[in-house]
Amino acid sequence: MKIGYKLIMTITVCLIFTENAQSQTKSDSVYILDEVIVKNLRKETTNLTELPTAVSIIGAANIKSKQAQSLKDITMSIPNVYIPDYGTKLTSSTYIRGIGSRMNTPAIGLYVDNIPYLDKSTFDFDFYDIERIEVLRGSQGTLYGRNAIGGIVNIYTFSPLEYSGTNINISAANHEKYKTQLSHYTKIGENFGVSASANYNKDGGFFTNKYNGESADKLTSFGGRLHLAYKKNNFKADYSLNYEDSRQTGFAYSLYDKTTHTTNPISYNDINEYKRKMLSTGISLEYEGRGFVVSSTTAFQYFGDKMNLDQDFTPKSIFTIVQTQHQRSVSEEIIIKSHNNKNASSFNYQWLFGAFGFYQKMNTQGPVTFKNDGIQSIIQPVFDNLYTSGAMPFRMTVKDDEIIVGGDFETPTKSGAIFHQSTFNNVLFKGLSLTAGIRLDYEQIKIDYFSSSKITIGVKMPGAAPEIIQEKYDTITGGNSKNYVQLLPKISLKYSFSPTENIYALVSKGYKSGGYNNQMFSDLMQAKMASRNPTTDIDAVNQVISYKPEESWNYELGGRGELIKGFLSGDFAAFFIRSTNQQIAQFAPQGLGRMMKNAGRSTSAGVEFSLRAKICQNLYFNTAYGYTHATFDTYNDTIKVNGVNQPVSYNDNFVPMTPRHTLMLALDFAKNITHTAQIRCNLQYYGYGKTYWTEANNAWRGYYGTFNGKITIAERQYELSIWSKNILNRKYHSFYFESMGNSFVQRAKQFQWGIDVNIRF
Repeated sequence: MKIGYKLIMTITVCLIFTENAQSQTKSDSVYILDEVIVKNLRKETTNLTELPTAVSIIGAANIKSKQAQSLKDITMSIPNVYIPDYGTKLTSSTYIRGIGSRMNTPAIGLYVDNIPYLDKSTFDFDFYDIERIEVLRGSQGTLYGRNAIGGIVNIYTFSPLEYSGTNINISAANHEKYKTQLSHYTKIGENFGVSASANYNKDGGFFTNKYNGESADKLTSFGGRLHLAYKKNNFKADYSLNYEDSRQTGFAYSLYDKTTHTTNPISYNDINEYKRKMLSTGISLEYEGRGFVVSSTTAFQYFGDKMNLDQDFTPKSIFTIVQTQHQRSVSEEIIIKSHNNKNASSFNYQWLFGAFGFYQKMNTQGPVTFKNDGIQSIIQPVFDNLYTSGAMPFRMTVKDDEIIVGGDFETPTKSGAIFHQSTFNNVLFKGLSLTAGIRLDYEQIKIDYFSSSKITIGVKMPGAAPEIIQEKYDTITGGNSKNYVQLLPKISLKYSFSPTENIYALVSKGYKSGGYNNQMFSDLMQAKMASRNPTTDIDAVNQVISYKPEESWNYELGGRGELIKGFLSGDFAAFFIRSTNQQIAQFAPQGLGRMMKNAGRSTSAGVEFSLRAKICQNLYFNTAYGYTHATFDTYNDTIKVNGVNQPVSYNDNFVPMTPRHTLMLALDFAKNITHTAQIRCNLQYYGYGKTYWTEANNAWRGYYGTFNGKITIAERQYELSIWSKNILNRKYHSFYFESMGNSFVQRAKQFQWGIDVNIRF
């Protein structure tokens, strides 16, 4: 494996070129991949191929050939991008160039048809009718603001003004996987188009809970999309409505022994499941005047979910949580910019002004239930230690079979921003451009919290006195508010050899917003239950549960171009990122919940490139490679050793959840077999380098690689495809975490194959 890996890396390093949209070449007789029309970003005054930043564009046919059914699938082909599979749709923690977020606020921004998705609990949705995906790597804070510290993903669905007809797709695979999609696009007159789509997905799952013999990861989801589009003269309007309902058993975590590297069967006795309903809707308006374009996007999003979690993931009855979330958000963005035509760089000055605001209200309820085994192993020892240490002169015994620690949290957030960007072309000499931008971003986040518990205790005084039964009721209630103001500048220099060939240098600032740790209240309530103090210091609670924004300065050198016209093209980038107050997810001090903590400073540096080569008339080769070296500069923490907190330093350790290498290799072949029929073959290899799971770097996953493949026969409006994922059935762990002194892993999905039938008319 090591020899093969080194050989692959050597070949890849020698071939620096790309699969980006500008290099997708059209064959004389067939289309190997879809020809992506490179369009202008709403927040840019030039098109994607001219941007001084690292960009990847993936079109509809490429999405199909890669068998991408969600954001997790498509990002595998983009260098230095990693989304671990947690086992449910609850969260899509995305890491780009060593910058990421395991919980709370995301590190990338996601837009679907220009509508912002503000919470990463909404990122994992089913893909269908996707026209193209654009991924901008590196901080995009100047134009996109908060939580674009790692980059931006723009997803666009097909417009009924540009596409018409009906599409039916039916898919069946092993592990009881079935999927059906139906879409219809039509134009009513020359100026108005309507489309409606529906999607149903059922997955029987790969893993079984040994405790009850039931599937540990089955999924059912369904949804629909409505899209209305209008265009006349210089005005256009787009309205979209998206809905998805998903239900799944999940969190198929196995007990793992770090010493022997053995994985035990999945076995837990309580319910593990996740349910979510999600709706997003918005309207985009655009008017093109003489020398300018003004646009507006108004959006609303709602999601409600419920998670039942056996938090110990064992057959013991220790503790569970039932967490429900209800989030509603409204946003508005207005942009006016200079006129953007196909040759925008011919203008010596381009400009853009914008304003953005949103209001988001989140209600979270997360009662934790301590069951019998948990009471005896977690709660009762606290009272026993108080007695044996002499801190309490009498013995206390818990009499409850269950103890519920309730939690109710309201976290409204509001934000407003104004931003500007100017580009000066042909500075000093022809082809040299200077872009400068700045954004003033304001955010206010509040929290109102109420946590409570009731516990029945038997108090036994020294001597022969009878035991006294008492009920102890504790609450923690209060609130807090924080305001953040950020100034986010950007400056870049670019030299263009042609509209699609350039080199550039970029400096930009990004940030990820701060917030509050809701999951810490189980720890706080446990401490209060063991205390005779009836009050809680609100200021102390607010200080403990809050964390600061993460900030970064990003430096990037890159370029793109066609090395051999019509045959070989590519892009590359080298980056250096300095982060302060980096947010790291940890277990709370008592181990009963997760919390976000600011880790100090870190540095991330690396390179990335991608290529596309036309090997012969019908055969294309693609590759994308990324290398990231992300380490902590300063990170001091405390850990418990034999029940006593001890200081520890993680300085120079690698940042967790960051693969050292990412690699994609792909072959695409297409050939006409008759006048109306075509055969297409696609093969991909995805590789990830060593990844540390913890800040201590004492648990990691080594390099692994998987193969996917697909064969399609197309005849006029009919397509039949046979596909496979993880062809060699590579076994590896997709996720690792520690809880209550135990280690757990999420195993990767096994070999899967299926058949797709697609009909268009």
